[in-house]
Amino acid sequence: MQNRWDAINRFFHNKQNILITTHLNPDGDALGSEIALANFFDQKGVTHRIINADLTPAFFHFLDAQGKIEQYQADEHDPLLSSFDGCIVVDVSEYKRLGALCNVIRNAPFPVACIDHHIANGEFGDVRVIDNRFASTGELVYDFLAVNNARFTQEIVDALYTCILTDTGSFRFSNTTPLTHRIAADLIEKKARFEYIYSQLYESDSRSRTRLKGRLLADMQFECNDRFAWFVLSQALLKEMNAQLWETEGFSELPRVVKGVEISIMFTETEEGLAKASFRSRGSIPINDLAAQFGGGGHKFAAGAELNMPLEKAIPLLRQAAKQHLEKYTGSSCND
Repeated sequence: MQNRWDAINRFFHNKQNILITTHLNPDGDALGSEIALANFFDQKGVTHRIINADLTPAFFHFLDAQGKIEQYQADEHDPLLSSFDGCIVVDVSEYKRLGALCNVIRNAPFPVACIDHHIANGEFGDVRVIDNRFASTGELVYDFLAVNNARFTQEIVDALYTCILTDTGSFRFSNTTPLTHRIAADLIEKKARFEYIYSQLYESDSRSRTRLKGRLLADMQFECNDRFAWFVLSQALLKEMNAQLWETEGFSELPRVVKGVEISIMFTETEEGLAKASFRSRGSIPINDLAAQFGGGGHKFAAGAELNMPLEKAIPLLRQAAKQHLEKYTGSSCND
């Protein structure tokens, strides 16, 4: 895969101060990719800063022992923009998914490179490697580092293993490939702490996250003979459970454990009172085209959309669209 990185390597040539960033509500793949690249730049003696729009969820703090990741603050970070001579954006290829950094990056005086594995919805950045055949952006970063003879430090192998583990649902999602397993095996041979990483991610829930998960499971709704499931995460429920939004990482996958569910939607209310939708499919029905109906996108079987409307308007609208979507692909009625 040497040739795929030629343009990115030319982009980084002679760069002295690089900004690293990713999407809103950063997940394991986004954060792991950032940390791996940051450690690579350390090896190359290249100054860099990781600045994200949103806070890092607490259960990913183990990846960032040095406290490299910062949350964007306009008064603190805007004066620094002129000092960067390049930016690398990982795990996202849409400006709007950069949140508060959207216009900052779009209008910045420096060029932008992108490494991502999502389906692109248009041109993004000056140089890009976007390949949705990969299960995670971390797999692409792994290849980039290998091609460039990086030293795979403990920080890098743990970060990249986290990318793969989280974006494949612990190797159980349909995006998992033989290459995924080969890369994971190589990372384990390089001493990735797979047991420790799993424990940090999946055996360290707070009391509030545990109670919230139980409540959402109890309140989950089923339609179309249990083939369509949906549930609602409101700001009122977050407050009642004394939980933070970052604690809901991974909750969109909850319906996958229910036998018979083919597609699902997690409705989330933002602090501004607007609705977001996370679409999931068990793996036989594409879901990104449903998300696209509402201005969203993503993977074939995992996608999302942000809606400029409150929950009470979004829920019936998307429920109806989801049922029509299910009928289209299955040929059977959703009349319960």
